[in-house]
Amino acid sequence: MLLTLGFTESDPDANYLSYTAGYIVGIRQTSITIVLEGDGRAFTAEQWAQAAFVACNHPHRAPSGPARAIQLALAGQARWPLRSLSVGDTVTVHGQMWTCDAQGWQQVGERPHDFPTPTEEEEPSC
Repeated sequence: MLLTLGFTESDPDANYLSYTAGYIVGIRQTSITIVLEGDGRAFTAEQWAQAAFVACNHPHRAPSGPARAIQLALAGQARWPLRSLSVGDTVTVHGQMWTCDAQGWQQVGERPHDFPTPTEEEEPSC
């Protein structure tokens, strides 16, 4: 199973701080995709997102189960130090992207502000 962590980058010049503004489609991210054993179907995408949060934010060994599997995969597969997951960051698994929100996890595409409205000056594109 593939699991992708997206660490959203703030843009102070544009007055955008990911940890306060949340995720916006198209915003710059640093991401890492890890491989986990099995198909991961025993858990929902949202449960995997929460497990990734626990794995990335646990100061020591994460509890057994999916959080520990993610923590071990990150330790063996990440090639640079990672920060913790926080508001505005994303987890993609089972073809679904979830973003860390102040109230928990939200599936990307289910909130109106995930899809910016074009301005009059922009021409539609396919």
